[in-house]
Amino acid sequence: MYLGLSLIIYSPYLTFLPVIYLIYHLIKKEKLVLGNAWSMGLFLLFIWSSFVSLINSQILSFLASLGILAFLIVTIYVQETYRTEEMMMKVLHSIFIISIGSAFIGVLEALKVINYDPAWWKYLLGIRQLGSIDVNRISGTFNNPNLAGTWYAIMILLGFYFFNKNEGRKKWFYAIVTVLYLIVLFWTGSRGGAIGLIIGFATYFYFLGHKKKVISILVMFLSGTILMLNYPQWFPRGNSLFATIDGRVSIWENAVYMFVIKPITGWGLMGIYTSNNYVFNKYRAFHAHNIPLTIATTLGLIGLAIFIWMIWELFKEIKVLYRFKNQLTPLLAAIQAAILGQGLFDFTIMSPQVGILFVASATMIETLAYSYQPSLVPYYFAIRLKQKKQQKSIV
Repeated sequence: MYLGLSLIIYSPYLTFLPVIYLIYHLIKKEKLVLGNAWSMGLFLLFIWSSFVSLINSQILSFLASLGILAFLIVTIYVQETYRTEEMMMKVLHSIFIISIGSAFIGVLEALKVINYDPAWWKYLLGIRQLGSIDVNRISGTFNNPNLAGTWYAIMILLGFYFFNKNEGRKKWFYAIVTVLYLIVLFWTGSRGGAIGLIIGFATYFYFLGHKKKVISILVMFLSGTILMLNYPQWFPRGNSLFATIDGRVSIWENAVYMFVIKPITGWGLMGIYTSNNYVFNKYRAFHAHNIPLTIATTLGLIGLAIFIWMIWELFKEIKVLYRFKNQLTPLLAAIQAAILGQGLFDFTIMSPQVGILFVASATMIETLAYSYQPSLVPYYFAIRLKQKKQQKSIV
């Protein structure tokens, strides 16, 4: 487990190695069970995205569809392996601890001990991203400051959770490490990561039953937003705030235009980046910097409908956990809220690292909900991988 998590956390390009192992592990079990809404939803998204890439003659989009297949493999593995709170706590704690090394790499970037001169190991570890870079922002081991912002924001939520669950020296340890994650989040310069963190904390306190704290967080957030829009020079990267807003608006306008042209099927997962200039001009982007808009543009209304169904099922299962007062409810709900909150302005779930954390935490929510209400389990079907005649069948 620790080696697999390390490969995921320390390199966006080596995440395929643990996935290959998971495929081998599941094949040995001879059957893949699509036993929850997320496994079924990802299966449908993989089939649909592959079909869309075919009708759009998009080889790159088909290759990107394999990423959805990888997320499906992770989901099936998590649903079959991590079935209790204790096991989930253990893996989340391991992620928190292993990520400390990534944070220290971020510190070395910020102190210029590690520079951005091209080197193979910097690309491999995700320290130096492909294309243009901002030397005033760190990427940690995530290839992009905004992706790093998502990850470190979630580590702060984990640290806050473990801080409140421990006493004595352990409590101080989690406090110090959480502050470290807060510092490197600041150095990423990720506004989206900060917004995700705020939404995550609001969600955390809501499911903890502290409604007044939720109101206080939202009031401070709105006050800070108003202050930033009026006095951007008081905030980090304030000089580029309105240029960033203009860029996002331009991307959204182009994405909406693309969606109107192909509303049912979309353009394929890589369709935004590979589109012709007459369709998508001025700003070239891999995605629409918004989760629903990106999915609608790349996979059309059908893909968006599948994703909305997955989120709706997840929301119902979080309500089940909340009703049964499960202790992981605030944390798991906060992780989802942080990623989806940043997803209003970004599309970090396209990253193999953030995407794996996103689908894994969602699967944990579903697994816990089903343990309280077995009648909820929507057993769809299983794919037998091995029979006497070595043929595949669906039962």
